[in-house]
Amino acid sequence: MNSKEDKEYEERVKRRVLILKDLIEQGKIKFAESMRDGLEESFAKARFDKNGEPDLSTIDGRIRSLALAAEHFDHRDKMKNAISLQQIQERYFSIIEGNFNHFYEIMIEKKVSPHQVANAIAYGNQSIDHLNEAIEPIIKDLEEFWEIVAESGYLHLEDDYDSIKAVFGGDLFPSNEENIASKCGIYTDTIILPCPFIRSRHMFSVWTKEQRVYYLLKHALNILQYKELALAELEKPIVAILPDKEMMDEFAYENISKLGEKDALYHAQKVFDRKFENFEELIEFGKSLDTIEKVTNEIKDPKRVLFDTEFKDTLEVQIRNQIKSDTAKAYRTDNPGIIVSMMGFGRMSVCNELLVKSTKVGGFPLIDAPTSWEYFKWKLEYDSERTYPDLDFTRMHIVKGLNGLDNTKLQWIGKIPPKGLIELRKHGAINEIREILSKGIEELVLANEFDFTSTSNKVFNNLNYAFNQHQENIKELVNKKWKIAGKDFGSWLVMGSVEIASACLGTPLYGLSTFALNQIIDAPKIKDLPKTIEKMKETDNERQNLKKSPLGLMFNYKK
Repeated sequence: MNSKEDKEYEERVKRRVLILKDLIEQGKIKFAESMRDGLEESFAKARFDKNGEPDLSTIDGRIRSLALAAEHFDHRDKMKNAISLQQIQERYFSIIEGNFNHFYEIMIEKKVSPHQVANAIAYGNQSIDHLNEAIEPIIKDLEEFWEIVAESGYLHLEDDYDSIKAVFGGDLFPSNEENIASKCGIYTDTIILPCPFIRSRHMFSVWTKEQRVYYLLKHALNILQYKELALAELEKPIVAILPDKEMMDEFAYENISKLGEKDALYHAQKVFDRKFENFEELIEFGKSLDTIEKVTNEIKDPKRVLFDTEFKDTLEVQIRNQIKSDTAKAYRTDNPGIIVSMMGFGRMSVCNELLVKSTKVGGFPLIDAPTSWEYFKWKLEYDSERTYPDLDFTRMHIVKGLNGLDNTKLQWIGKIPPKGLIELRKHGAINEIREILSKGIEELVLANEFDFTSTSNKVFNNLNYAFNQHQENIKELVNKKWKIAGKDFGSWLVMGSVEIASACLGTPLYGLSTFALNQIIDAPKIKDLPKTIEKMKETDNERQNLKKSPLGLMFNYKK
């Protein structure tokens, strides 16, 4: 071996073997009895020189394979030991607070929302040039910060197998009008939120000056509302903020991009009732629909042309409004056909990213935006249909709302103030609450245990039992008359709905090769998620089953 590449490879192998040797000596690597004889034979043949360097001619394939795995685990340990998740969060909030605390104090003093402060400043009479000029430096600082610490942050979360982790998605950040941890923090251990600056950085080049300043302030003030929860010194963080794109490598992005295109083609097929062979064909078709009338004449399923669940205007009016929207500016077009044809690409790409991010950390998607929730359900529906094209899915329950048979709303613990949630965690009261609720919660999310081919009444009865069980458990908690953070427990109850989405058949991320799937996905079973603090046991057989159960949760209540 004389080439530079060969010599570099030799050095890597030597380093790996030495790492393996150290880990074995430290007792960090142990072997099953079935492997012991073969490994002892391999290690007996291994030779080291006077400097402790391994003689590669004596290192067989068994040791080289183990050494490669050892290098991987050693890297993970070193990255985790370099900085704790708590330190990452402290540094992140110090950056945000150092730049925006003045505005945050005004918001608290005036008792207004991030939106109100951002809107008043961005669209007020005073000059905003100084704020606009600060955007690029702030985003650059955050990019550099996350480039250094993001991997460590995700490794801490990935290796926390005992936690119920919810990964927020479907929007830039949770609504500034309510705290998502207050909404569902009793049912989860850690809610992973995205850094909204990183998630929306490409939009800052498209937005007007006023929009740029508006989102700069709105993002910052919304983030600071989670400071108390993120920095509370607890064994399991209630909230952790991490960027969602830096944690995936180029290989994963390439495949996710392809998935987004495939999903967009399938969604467009539903909308227009015609098949598109590739993305170029879809774009050309969209270009030909250069008037609103042409587009609406071609749309065969108007319910799937969904811009926002709250829009109640006619489809024609909605399309006209979209031509003037930020979405049209991002696509750099005012062609109504392109806008309608491409709407699936952005939405489905978000769904795929969320599924990958969730499965990488062993969590489940948590969606707070009704429009995104609809697309997420469609994503799972499409995956099932394409995986089993010969089956009739019209009678299968991809999604169910957890309501009573008489359509009554579910009562759940959804308005816990941050101080109350922290107090519950610190004093261990949350464990008792979960113990009381555990049966109901477990039944609520046993989605992949349902017989999806049964009659709708049988499935509904299963959910109704879970609904009634949960209501009884809630009553038991209220009767305890606890006061937490100066408030009665009963004051935290809300009436609303909790929805569960699960692909009843097939694999998540339809169209991804088995090899690619194994590289980026290791999803949790729905039924494993709520088991309070029970460690999930991983086996090869179970991992294969896990990959068949993408899921999502959405908590919704009326204020």
